[in-house]
Amino acid sequence: MWDALNEHMNHPSAEQIYESIIQKHPTISRATVYRNLNSLVEDGIIRRVQVPGGPDRYDRILEQHFHIQCVVCKSIHDLEMTKDLSIGLEDLDLKGYQLESYQVVFNGVCPECQKENLS
Repeated sequence: MWDALNEHMNHPSAEQIYESIIQKHPTISRATVYRNLNSLVEDGIIRRVQVPGGPDRYDRILEQHFHIQCVVCKSIHDLEMTKDLSIGLEDLDLKGYQLESYQVVFNGVCPECQKENLS
């Protein structure tokens, strides 16, 4: 499972991980892959990145960070933070919720898709 996750540097979906694993282990089921991914998330070994309008992705970086998704090809990349972009959690009206975590996903067009649009 870990090897398949490492083969994909850009936050693979469960289906992409399954497709990598099945090449070496053709008898493995999708359910097994999904169950193991859920266990790895629950154990805090990997993170689930929820993307609106798309399948969940998986990330090996556990520290809080932001992501950017291409609106054309749907690839996801980590954003390198050059300065603190704190969202001011103390200023949020959490509507009575106890905050456990948060995710920020920016949207844009990746360099590869920009090149294709110029052609």
